[in-house]
Amino acid sequence: MSDIKNLLDKIQQAAHPAHGDRGMLAALRRGLSEATEQYAWPYLAPYCEMTETRQRVIWLTVAGAAATLAPLGLVRDNEVGVGNMGATLRHLAAGGEHKEKEVDKKLASFENRFRRLLTCQTVEELCRHLVGVVRAAAAKNIPVNLLQLYSDLLAWESRQEPDVRVEWAQGYWVAAPCAEEQP
Repeated sequence: MSDIKNLLDKIQQAAHPAHGDRGMLAALRRGLSEATEQYAWPYLAPYCEMTETRQRVIWLTVAGAAATLAPLGLVRDNEVGVGNMGATLRHLAAGGEHKEKEVDKKLASFENRFRRLLTCQTVEELCRHLVGVVRAAAAKNIPVNLLQLYSDLLAWESRQEPDVRVEWAQGYWVAAPCAEEQP
């Protein structure tokens, strides 16, 4: 887990306006596409086993997400209100709405996209679908817990308890404790 923390720290430094490395961020964002992922390889090779497809895809996704979200949406620790991708998608779907009835309507319109993520059988398939979610979160300045995402991607195919899919479902369909209905 320390390797991913080290890479995320390096990406955070690259996103710093005064002394950042915009080239690195651009290369890592290109890693989100199969057609251009090789541009991100020089930055990932020191951290992961590049010859193992599953590992490479996970690292490309997390690093690309970090580069896309940096600096504002890059959350690595358990900040209050920032949970797994289910909670992130709930926040994205709700669009800042707090009234329970309105949130339920917005969640229903977003539900097919979320269910599509849950039906992914492989981490490679899931990562392809996460690209749009990450870009939408970045566009709306919604933070993503990248350490949690990394951990979830590693465990995606294991089907051991706790199942990542069930945890994401919990995060999506159950309101956060601090979300109260406003009059």
